[in-house]
Amino acid sequence: MSQDLLSKRVVFDTNALFRFWVRVLITELADVGALQPFWSERTEVELRQVLRTRGQNDAEAFLKTQSSARLSPGPATLARIRVEKFRDQGDLHVVAAALEAQASIIVTDNARDFPSKHLRPFGLARYSVDGFFAEVLDILPQAATQQDLLHSGLPRTAKRLIEIRGDRE
Repeated sequence: MSQDLLSKRVVFDTNALFRFWVRVLITELADVGALQPFWSERTEVELRQVLRTRGQNDAEAFLKTQSSARLSPGPATLARIRVEKFRDQGDLHVVAAALEAQASIIVTDNARDFPSKHLRPFGLARYSVDGFFAEVLDILPQAATQQDLLHSGLPRTAKRLIEIRGDRE
Protein backbone atom coordinates (compact mmCIF):
# COMPACT_ATOMS: atom_id res chain seq x y z
CA MET A 1 0.00 0.00 0.00
CA SER A 2 2.78 2.49 0.83
CA GLN A 3 4.42 2.19 -2.58
CA ASP A 4 1.03 2.78 -4.17
CA LEU A 5 0.51 5.98 -2.14
CA LEU A 6 3.97 7.28 -2.89
CA SER A 7 3.63 6.61 -6.60
CA LYS A 8 0.91 9.24 -6.63
CA ARG A 9 1.42 12.99 -6.58
CA VAL A 10 0.77 14.45 -3.14
CA VAL A 11 -0.23 18.00 -2.17
CA PHE A 12 0.28 19.16 1.40
CA ASP A 13 -1.96 21.71 3.10
CA THR A 14 -0.28 24.31 5.31
CA ASN A 15 -1.46 22.63 8.52
CA ALA A 16 0.31 19.44 7.43
CA LEU A 17 3.64 21.27 7.37
CA PHE A 18 3.53 22.92 10.82
CA ARG A 19 5.28 20.07 12.63
CA PHE A 20 9.05 19.76 12.49
CA TRP A 21 9.08 15.95 12.09
CA VAL A 22 6.57 16.12 9.26
CA ARG A 23 8.96 18.42 7.41
CA VAL A 24 11.81 16.01 8.17
CA LEU A 25 9.81 13.05 6.84
CA ILE A 26 8.87 14.93 3.68
CA THR A 27 12.48 15.95 3.10
CA GLU A 28 13.86 12.46 3.65
CA LEU A 29 11.23 10.79 1.46
CA ALA A 30 11.83 13.38 -1.28
CA ASP A 31 15.62 12.99 -0.99
CA VAL A 32 15.40 9.26 -1.74
CA GLY A 33 12.93 9.83 -4.58
CA ALA A 34 10.05 8.14 -2.77
CA LEU A 35 7.85 11.24 -2.65
CA GLN A 36 7.28 14.25 -4.85
CA PRO A 37 5.56 16.78 -2.59
CA PHE A 38 3.62 19.79 -3.85
CA TRP A 39 1.94 22.84 -2.33
CA SER A 40 0.82 26.27 -3.42
CA GLU A 41 2.72 29.53 -3.11
CA ARG A 42 0.10 30.61 -0.60
CA THR A 43 0.90 27.54 1.50
CA GLU A 44 4.50 28.73 1.68
CA VAL A 45 3.43 32.21 2.78
CA GLU A 46 1.15 30.74 5.46
CA LEU A 47 3.87 28.33 6.65
CA ARG A 48 6.43 31.12 7.00
CA GLN A 49 3.97 33.20 9.03
CA VAL A 50 2.96 30.37 11.35
CA LEU A 51 6.51 29.17 12.01
CA ARG A 52 7.72 32.73 12.58
CA THR A 53 5.00 33.32 15.20
CA ARG A 54 5.97 30.04 16.88
CA GLY A 55 9.62 31.05 16.99
CA GLN A 56 10.69 28.30 14.59
CA ASN A 57 13.19 29.45 12.02
CA ASP A 58 13.52 26.42 9.74
CA ALA A 59 10.85 27.34 7.19
CA GLU A 60 13.27 28.90 4.71
CA ALA A 61 15.70 25.98 4.85
CA PHE A 62 12.88 23.48 4.37
CA LEU A 63 11.27 25.43 1.53
CA LYS A 64 14.63 25.89 -0.18
CA THR A 65 15.28 22.13 -0.17
CA GLN A 66 11.81 21.57 -1.62
CA SER A 67 11.69 24.46 -4.10
CA SER A 68 10.28 22.22 -6.85
CA ALA A 69 7.20 21.61 -4.68
CA ARG A 70 5.88 25.17 -5.07
CA LEU A 71 3.05 25.66 -7.55
CA SER A 72 1.29 28.80 -8.74
CA PRO A 73 -2.15 27.68 -9.90
CA GLY A 74 -3.56 30.02 -12.49
CA PRO A 75 -7.07 31.42 -12.91
CA ALA A 76 -8.07 28.60 -15.28
CA THR A 77 -7.30 26.02 -12.59
CA LEU A 78 -9.22 27.97 -9.96
CA ALA A 79 -12.15 28.29 -12.35
CA ARG A 80 -12.49 24.48 -12.45
CA ILE A 81 -13.39 24.42 -8.75
CA ARG A 82 -17.01 24.91 -7.75
CA VAL A 83 -16.32 27.30 -4.92
CA GLU A 84 -19.77 27.06 -3.37
CA LYS A 85 -19.05 23.44 -2.42
CA PHE A 86 -16.15 24.36 -0.15
CA ARG A 87 -16.77 25.85 3.28
CA ASP A 88 -13.60 27.95 3.44
CA GLN A 89 -12.83 29.75 0.20
CA GLY A 90 -9.40 30.54 1.62
CA ASP A 91 -8.43 26.88 1.26
CA LEU A 92 -9.18 26.62 -2.44
CA HIS A 93 -5.51 27.22 -3.24
CA VAL A 94 -4.81 23.71 -1.91
CA VAL A 95 -7.35 22.11 -4.26
CA ALA A 96 -6.06 24.27 -7.12
CA ALA A 97 -2.49 23.15 -6.37
CA ALA A 98 -3.64 19.53 -6.44
CA LEU A 99 -5.29 20.04 -9.83
CA GLU A 100 -2.24 21.88 -11.16
CA ALA A 101 0.08 19.09 -9.97
CA GLN A 102 -2.27 16.42 -11.30
CA ALA A 103 -2.15 15.03 -7.78
CA SER A 104 -4.41 12.35 -6.40
CA ILE A 105 -3.89 13.03 -2.68
CA ILE A 106 -4.28 16.04 -0.41
CA VAL A 107 -2.67 15.66 3.01
CA THR A 108 -4.41 17.85 5.60
CA ASP A 109 -5.69 17.73 9.14
CA ASN A 110 -8.57 19.96 8.08
CA ALA A 111 -11.15 17.39 6.98
CA ARG A 112 -14.03 19.81 7.50
CA ASP A 113 -12.83 22.18 4.79
CA PHE A 114 -11.91 19.38 2.38
CA PRO A 115 -14.94 17.07 2.25
CA SER A 116 -14.23 13.84 0.40
CA LYS A 117 -17.50 14.11 -1.52
CA HIS A 118 -16.28 17.38 -3.08
CA LEU A 119 -12.74 16.10 -3.73
CA ARG A 120 -13.76 12.80 -5.40
CA PRO A 121 -15.04 14.41 -8.63
CA PHE A 122 -11.51 15.78 -9.12
CA GLY A 123 -9.96 12.36 -8.51
CA LEU A 124 -8.61 13.52 -5.15
CA ALA A 125 -8.45 11.64 -1.87
CA ARG A 126 -7.84 13.26 1.50
CA TYR A 127 -5.48 11.80 4.09
CA SER A 128 -4.75 13.10 7.56
CA VAL A 129 -1.08 13.82 8.19
CA ASP A 130 -0.82 10.94 10.65
CA GLY A 131 -2.76 8.58 8.37
CA PHE A 132 -0.57 9.36 5.38
CA PHE A 133 2.76 8.89 7.16
CA ALA A 134 1.53 5.79 8.99
CA GLU A 135 0.92 4.26 5.56
CA VAL A 136 4.25 5.23 4.00
CA LEU A 137 6.65 5.00 6.94
CA ASP A 138 7.95 1.57 5.98
CA ILE A 139 9.77 3.27 3.10
CA LEU A 140 11.93 5.23 5.54
CA PRO A 141 11.63 3.80 9.06
CA GLN A 142 14.78 5.45 10.47
CA ALA A 143 13.51 9.00 9.96
CA ALA A 144 12.41 9.62 13.55
CA THR A 145 12.03 7.98 16.92
CA GLN A 146 8.71 6.94 18.37
CA GLN A 147 8.96 9.81 20.89
CA ASP A 148 9.62 12.34 18.11
CA LEU A 149 6.51 11.20 16.29
CA LEU A 150 4.34 11.11 19.41
CA HIS A 151 5.51 14.60 20.36
CA SER A 152 4.56 15.78 16.86
CA GLY A 153 1.01 14.46 17.23
CA LEU A 154 1.50 11.46 14.95
CA PRO A 155 0.41 8.52 17.15
CA ARG A 156 -0.54 6.16 14.30
CA THR A 157 2.80 6.82 12.63
CA ALA A 158 4.63 6.20 15.93
CA LYS A 159 2.77 2.90 16.40
CA ARG A 160 3.56 1.89 12.82
CA LEU A 161 7.24 2.70 13.39
CA ILE A 162 7.34 0.25 16.30
CA GLU A 163 5.58 -2.41 14.17
CA ILE A 164 8.09 -1.96 11.36
CA ARG A 165 11.13 -2.01 13.63
CA GLY A 166 9.76 -5.07 15.38
CA ASP A 167 9.38 -6.85 12.04
CA ARG A 168 12.97 -6.09 11.11
CA GLU A 169 14.67 -7.01 14.37
